[in-house]
Amino acid sequence: MSTIILFRGKAGTGKTTLSNELGKRLKTAVLHKDDIYDAVAKDVFAHEARNQICFDFLYRFLETVIATQADVILDYGFNHSDDVMKFKHWIEERGGKLKTLHCICSDESTWAQRLAERSIAPKANQLITDLDKLKEHYKHVRLEFLEGELVMDTVQPVDSLMDQVFKSL
Repeated sequence: MSTIILFRGKAGTGKTTLSNELGKRLKTAVLHKDDIYDAVAKDVFAHEARNQICFDFLYRFLETVIATQADVILDYGFNHSDDVMKFKHWIEERGGKLKTLHCICSDESTWAQRLAERSIAPKANQLITDLDKLKEHYKHVRLEFLEGELVMDTVQPVDSLMDQVFKSL
């Protein structure tokens, strides 16, 4: 059975840092949504179209992952709780298992600094580099923690967070 480990959360909360660290420790491939988004940005100009490509690719890729009973780590925001539940159902219908890890950053000054650092040389999918603008962007999004989901506050040291991840897997 394939295990799909999903790091989700808002921009700047540490998804990429933690997914890369877990990938290194497990020797498992990590698929970053931003890599796909950034790769198509030079040819596809509309944000929604870029996002659609990212999700279309994800589902096609996961069909192969599940069919081959491989494991993979995903770094995809999935901020809408309903979307995560649909995603989980889709994976389970195909015989896979989804483990979700929700990244948050409780220290707003740290979070704001992370976003500000992106403003120096933002990539195509780093559209918001200001915490107040990010909060405004997400104000109508239904953000909930899911049952059984590990919530990780990324102000904690990476080694401590990895210990939590390994205990939850």
